[in-house]
Amino acid sequence: MSTMAQAILEQIKNLPPDDQRQLLGELAQLEARQRAWEEHKLKLRDMQARHAGRGLLNRLLEERARERARG
Repeated sequence: MSTMAQAILEQIKNLPPDDQRQLLGELAQLEARQRAWEEHKLKLRDMQARHAGRGLLNRLLEERARERARG
């Protein structure tokens, strides 16, 4: 654990119990929001990859159609 993390942990330990509970609750909410954001980013990347894949497939099909029309 880093020195900064240790210092923060000591500050938390020195808080009154009600403040500790409130802070830990807020940290849990932050972690949940961060997980949700990471899941959202993964879904977005997947959607972008699928979209790019469809575009590539469409271009290949168009190119083949042009080649057949020429030949």
